[in-house]
Amino acid sequence: MTNMDEITSYIESIASLALAAEWDNSGMQVDVGKKQVEKAIIALDITRGVVEEAKACGADLIVTHHPLIFKPLRKVDHNTATGNIVVELIRHGISAYSAHTNFDAADGGNNDYLASLLALANVRKFESAPIGRYGELPAKTSFGEVCGYVKNALKLERMAATGDPGAKIWKVGLCSGASADLIDNAASSGCDLFITGDVKYHDAHHAMAQGICLIDAGHYGTEKFFVENMAGKLELAFGGKLEVVSSKVGLEPFYMC
Repeated sequence: MTNMDEITSYIESIASLALAAEWDNSGMQVDVGKKQVEKAIIALDITRGVVEEAKACGADLIVTHHPLIFKPLRKVDHNTATGNIVVELIRHGISAYSAHTNFDAADGGNNDYLASLLALANVRKFESAPIGRYGELPAKTSFGEVCGYVKNALKLERMAATGDPGAKIWKVGLCSGASADLIDNAASSGCDLFITGDVKYHDAHHAMAQGICLIDAGHYGTEKFFVENMAGKLELAFGGKLEVVSSKVGLEPFYMC
């Protein structure tokens, strides 16, 4: 069993809240007043399915990437999606904490983890956007081959690509979630390819105009690794004092049809 303050202090020591974007709401989402935590479940989002999973396994705490509450609530209404989850959490004594854009930007967070999965070397932060990363592939290869490599490394069922399949790729930029706004940062850093999620039509054309290849690996596809990354960090930090469970609830909202 571990003190709640120890857990939140640890998370904020590896992903300072000062790193979070101004619009973000990282940190404690629901505090039911429990001082001791025996079991924590790690998930990408808090959904009804994740709450049911937490209840079933007897978790005292849910740690997620995406915050449950983005905007101030005027009231807690069980008839709304967010209000219903808040009521369920309080009813069953489960607290909720989120590490969002601060964990994206943190050393060892989402983007460093993505870079490691792609075996990028000499990984650096973009000069004016520390939330992203860029580095070099083990060898220069064609974009067509890199697409297959990325799909396999990130365990993706689908992704979209923009660029010449024969283009030579060596330096790769990336940012988890929805970060097409960093295309210019990647291009100015000399990247041959930028990987992110939620790419729009005009973003793809902008990348082509900048002479950089682009992969849309999906919002979920670039952030699903939060679960194994955060779970591993908490297990290492607290050992046998805290039981850490990785959520098995599938949260990818899209499917092939």
